[in-house]
Amino acid sequence: MARLTLESDPLRLELDPARGCCLTGLWIRGPLDADYPILRPAPDQLDSHFQSACYPLAPWSNRIDRARFDFEGTTHELRPNFEGGHAIHGDVCSRAWAVRDRTPVSCRCTFDSVAHPDVNYPFPFACVFRALVTPDSIRLELSLTNTHDAPIPAGLGFHPFFMRQLWSTEDVAELAAPVEARFPLREGVPTGPAASNYTCTRLGSSAPLLPDLDDCFSGFESPATIRYPRSGVDLTLKASRDLDHLVVFTPTTESGPLPWFCVEPVTIANDGFNLHARGIPSGTRVLEPGATLDTTLTIAVTRH
Repeated sequence: MARLTLESDPLRLELDPARGCCLTGLWIRGPLDADYPILRPAPDQLDSHFQSACYPLAPWSNRIDRARFDFEGTTHELRPNFEGGHAIHGDVCSRAWAVRDRTPVSCRCTFDSVAHPDVNYPFPFACVFRALVTPDSIRLELSLTNTHDAPIPAGLGFHPFFMRQLWSTEDVAELAAPVEARFPLREGVPTGPAASNYTCTRLGSSAPLLPDLDDCFSGFESPATIRYPRSGVDLTLKASRDLDHLVVFTPTTESGPLPWFCVEPVTIANDGFNLHARGIPSGTRVLEPGATLDTTLTIAVTRH
């Protein structure tokens, strides 16, 4: 299945339904009538969702500690797919989705776990993903429905990779993301409940990116704003109410920051199912049979 291109000038979005409904790029037409990436472009051959521009997260987000979790008195074992023996980023971002309808500016895709006997999750579920492009925004919708005959735990989210610079090489990206509390982490896994600290306060107002963050926050109050001062572009991330957690990832190497960073609106904390089993607030949604969790992320683009 070929990649799909959705375009509403000056924005162009590409996605790959056969590769987890991953976004493979988002570009804006800028100076000299050239296209500049807002999200990190994926390679022509997308071997893994880790290489993409953005991917959907379901039926959980981020890590599940040692690839096992407790729910209603039963321990469930998953297949580890990340360093440390963790299971990470759910299961749908590595699966083929079915395209149900599309227009030049939108598409809708579906996923049914029953069609994948090796799905890395013990309960059946179904997802719908929809993307829409307008001249000044993209809108991403992701839902999960419990198709099991008993309650299931669930979490959803979006994992975009934003560029640190647009067309100006003098850009220093700034982020404002109102959050209430930060989870203490070890190997990306919470060791206790979230608590307020300096990083939460710093994220509340627009400032250059803090280095080497790989953190999960609760109490995210949409919207978040990413500014490119030299290019004169602002991105406003408007998340639906259930996306009340945020993961921020700003990797830095010995030679300096990587050219991208992540701001990930999610419904659930890292290792949220196990936190829930321990009675720690984590955003885990327990869905009754037939119930649906709906989320929406709009990235609005403003040029000054």
